[in-house]
Amino acid sequence: MKGNSLSATPPPPPIHEIPAPNMHVDCPYCQVRLSVHPSQAGSAAGCPKCGGRFQLPIPTALPLGRSQLSAYSSTSEIQRFASKKITAGICGILLGGFGVHKFILGFGKAGAIMLTVWLAGIVLSILILPLFASAAMWIIGLIEGIIYLTKSDEDFYQAYAVEKKEWF
Repeated sequence: MKGNSLSATPPPPPIHEIPAPNMHVDCPYCQVRLSVHPSQAGSAAGCPKCGGRFQLPIPTALPLGRSQLSAYSSTSEIQRFASKKITAGICGILLGGFGVHKFILGFGKAGAIMLTVWLAGIVLSILILPLFASAAMWIIGLIEGIIYLTKSDEDFYQAYAVEKKEWF
């Protein structure tokens, strides 16, 4: 049949599996950062630098809405960032208007905004208005300091290291 309008459609292109990203773990003995495939999670590993043997962590599922980046974060990485929690919390409570707690967490832009608003509030209060802007920065710092101190280490790491949440 020469005039047949039916023609064979080409097969669909093959589906390629996207490889899982490597997870990063720190050797508990020498703190060297290792990159391993997630399929090795839960198995024993040896550090190529110090030769120490340890078990690789198993990534955990995260609640909906959480970034999957932290599923592969090592416990020592979480603890290293969470060590800033108490310092940032206390600075937020005591020095809130200056934005010091923002600088401690690496949020320079947010810290600069708080410091600028606080300074502008002081200058304007001398010339025109009461201390509303400066008081607002102190209240924001106080609230954020309390929030930092009441979060678990994992939630603190997720919110401020992974999601980079700068405000409240």
